[in-house]
Amino acid sequence: MIPKNDNITINEEKFQSHKLMTNDLIIKLDGVEMSKYSLQVLECGNYLKFSHQQHQQTKEKRNKLKEANFCKFRFCPMCSWRRTRNITGQLLEALEAVEAKISVSYLFLTLTTPNPQINDLKATVKHLNDSFKRMSKTKAYKNTILGHFKALELLGNNTKNGEAHPHFHILLIVKKSYFTSRDYISQAEWTKMWGKALRADYTPIVRIQSIRPKKKSTFTALQSAVFEVAKYAVKHTELTTRTDDDFRVIINQTKRMRFFSTGGILKEKINLLKADDDLIDFKEKTEALWLEIEELFYEWRDGNYFLKK
Repeated sequence: MIPKNDNITINEEKFQSHKLMTNDLIIKLDGVEMSKYSLQVLECGNYLKFSHQQHQQTKEKRNKLKEANFCKFRFCPMCSWRRTRNITGQLLEALEAVEAKISVSYLFLTLTTPNPQINDLKATVKHLNDSFKRMSKTKAYKNTILGHFKALELLGNNTKNGEAHPHFHILLIVKKSYFTSRDYISQAEWTKMWGKALRADYTPIVRIQSIRPKKKSTFTALQSAVFEVAKYAVKHTELTTRTDDDFRVIINQTKRMRFFSTGGILKEKINLLKADDDLIDFKEKTEALWLEIEELFYEWRDGNYFLKK
């Protein structure tokens, strides 16, 4: 079993918990005769190779994931966790780079549309994306927003079977003077802009707020916002508790669907393709002060990871 001591630890609870989450997904995939995907998920994370390292100056020790057999199935809990982790890291680094050059503030925008039938999910998401493009080309948006990170979420805790709940969570970058400038956009104006972009004959639900830290949180306001916007498009529990018909439709309708996008000054600072392709992100060349002591190889057996001698 993975050792728990001061010298060798890989925060095994995270890897183990996400690996165990795959069980429900495998059962669900088999139940709807999608064994092609269930076999991929079954093998995901069956081995993990870590570089056990020591810092040459501080003598601190750590373990860095060096190799693993991730399946990269879109809704695999293990891969979704690694993908979100990479995107979060890239987004925080990009925002730090922006702040090093200009003084900015952040907004958190949520854009919605009425819940469509599950069979209309793909078409509805396309309409949402087209509508956001229309809104982002307006004078008010271009005069105000310096850049954005947009994330698509597909379901919600109270979404009925037979329906989906696609909506956007968007982190917006604005000038520090935004709240006192003539370019300030009120809640009512955001709602009007989004309704017009949707070409809707109803008033859509829109939420806009400045970034604030969560109560009793050790994270900064910005970190809290990044974690919120980069979370999974579909939570594991939301997906596996859907009916078989809904589950099958979601899998099929989300093929090649993009869950994240960037714009403005973030466009060239975040590599979303890398975040999706490289679920390990082992930076051997850029961390010269960390010296590898040994490699640790773990195998998944009987619901746990074991160190292979």
